[in-house]
Amino acid sequence: MSATFAIDGARLVADGIERREQRRYGGSREDARKRVARKLGWSPGTLYNLARDRLKRLDGDLRRQLATYAIDDLENEIASLTAELAAARRLGASEDPALVRKVSAVLAEAQALHAQMCGAPHA
Repeated sequence: MSATFAIDGARLVADGIERREQRRYGGSREDARKRVARKLGWSPGTLYNLARDRLKRLDGDLRRQLATYAIDDLENEIASLTAELAAARRLGASEDPALVRKVSAVLAEAQALHAQMCGAPHA
């Protein structure tokens, strides 16, 4: 794996983590980045530099920590969306089928990202 490919992938993964964190708990992107950094045991500056393509290197430990966190985060997101989708389906003829389609689409996207992170082929 080339260093550029690893950093580009890490930037994409970190961006997704930060966006989900911000969507769940609110606040600014900087607030979300601080919370994620704290959970990872990193300095917020590491995530900031990664986002701005200023990170000098991304060693194996940082890559593994970021990947592990992202996989756990995506699995939790998938479980939550799956539960919401099941609840919506249990309602029978939903009054808002557009909402069910939207949840299904987000779930499918999260599952595809999870499969990609795990190296599994996706359908």
